[in-house]
Amino acid sequence: MSEELLKEIVLTLREILKWTRFSGMQQLRNVLLNILKTDTEKAIYELTDGKRSTREIATLVGVKSHATIAAYWKKWSKTGIVQPTQRIPGRYQHICSLEEVGIEVPKTILERGESDGNR
Repeated sequence: MSEELLKEIVLTLREILKWTRFSGMQQLRNVLLNILKTDTEKAIYELTDGKRSTREIATLVGVKSHATIAAYWKKWSKTGIVQPTQRIPGRYQHICSLEEVGIEVPKTILERGESDGNR
């Protein structure tokens, strides 16, 4: 193959990737909005960064039981919006932040998480 043809193929692939990413982000935004109904759920999702435990997140968002966080992680992993982290077994991380898809993050809840030095 000529170098010219390879450059054209690369440019075409980049263009396809750009539009595929755009389309995927729009679909992901809709999925997240359908699944994350409350500010608390949005905050839990956002704080699910692979570093924090269920107990830490429960404390930060004011949920009484860390089992609630674990239940969300289990449910959300089935839909594909969180995935197990490789670093710490048993923990999950979101596939992208809410801000990346244009969803407002509940600041009052997250400010508690940022002030603890974990973000």
